[in-house]
Amino acid sequence: MRIVYDWAGQVPILPTSGRVNTGNSGETVIVIKLGNRQSDHPAEGVNAGQETRFTPEALARDREVRGHEKAHLASLGPYAASLVQYDTARAPGGGSVAVGGRIAVDLAEVPGDPAATLRKARAVFASAHAPGDPSAADLRVAARAYELMRDANKELETSEYA
Repeated sequence: MRIVYDWAGQVPILPTSGRVNTGNSGETVIVIKLGNRQSDHPAEGVNAGQETRFTPEALARDREVRGHEKAHLASLGPYAASLVQYDTARAPGGGSVAVGGRIAVDLAEVPGDPAATLRKARAVFASAHAPGDPSAADLRVAARAYELMRDANKELETSEYA
């Protein structure tokens, strides 16, 4: 089974949600539509002539959040199970700023391949610390990745001596 996260209709060959049988392989694909694409610029999408007011603190927080999440996404590589999903706040004149964000992460073992599981766990662990100021959620992901690394190492050691 495969899960595909469709960010604002970016996967045109699949339906907007539900299950799809991919034919001969019999693999089931679950498509999850994540909503509208959000801008990388807080004032984008504001109506012309409409003033958007953001405090310097709000803009700084927006830059901090977006940079933090982009650092995770860049270091996750193929183990990211979604794009960045931002929590935003709206300004009185329109537009929005990011106040939080998250990325789904693939933390499943690679069946029958502890070395691949170990590589994945190491990448996820490094990604959790990539921004340099990990949040509590980042530390929970790092802890789970550490457990995955520990289990994969044990499995590799056991197979070496068997």
